[in-house]
Amino acid sequence: MAHHDSGSDAEEGTEALRLTEVRKTYGSAQNAVTALDGVSLALPAGSFTAIMGPSGSGKSTLLQCAAGLDRPDSGRVVVAGEEMTGGSESALTKFRRRHIGFVFQQYNLLPMLTVEQNTTLPLRLAGRPVDRDRAREILGRVGLGERLGHRPDQLSGGQRQRVAIARALVTAPSVIFADEPTGALDTRSARDVLRLLRETLREHGATLVMVTHDPVAASYADSVQFLADGRLAGRMTDPTVDAVAERLAHLGDLADEHAPVGA
Repeated sequence: MAHHDSGSDAEEGTEALRLTEVRKTYGSAQNAVTALDGVSLALPAGSFTAIMGPSGSGKSTLLQCAAGLDRPDSGRVVVAGEEMTGGSESALTKFRRRHIGFVFQQYNLLPMLTVEQNTTLPLRLAGRPVDRDRAREILGRVGLGERLGHRPDQLSGGQRQRVAIARALVTAPSVIFADEPTGALDTRSARDVLRLLRETLREHGATLVMVTHDPVAASYADSVQFLADGRLAGRMTDPTVDAVAERLAHLGDLADEHAPVGA
């Protein structure tokens, strides 16, 4: 395979995430569904990439395989210069806890823990010392410095998602994966959270990969990778809401054309 991104292999440090010919199929032989069909992708450190595509295009599978939550059937996933495909389940879990942060649509906060305890949880799970000063500094930065002792049910949706962002940042991960992070938020909270994600990315030097169906959310990213039928279907840099919406509509039309009759 010819490398057109000259020199990126020589400088692994400049690359946060690389997928090479990643394939993933679900189901048995007769009714197998190919979710990812040989996806190759390289993302530079410090970038903010949105992953978009019609329903069933493989967006979530791509995120799960890239984040080590699911194993591809074939292909390689390299995060921060280390291969993640291979190795035992416990080695993979350790790797994830060290290098990867997550932000989900439903926040996934533990209701009985305070804001501060939820934020430091990944450190405890990884058996790392809990740096409360760092946790408080990050919570201050996301606007929750006054809410350290609150529990999730005392917070708005936007505030809960900020706790989730602080939790993702606390381990200083190489890559943060966000799955529809604004899906449960109203427009104003969504914009606050997206602005916050973009700012914290710049400050912490982390790399952000966000799956979203929302052109407004995608417009906050540096670039958008489009997926259709489990394959990459183009890239857009400096995305605008209108350009993203138009491209998505086109991909949706293509997906409809290729759909089996009665699907």
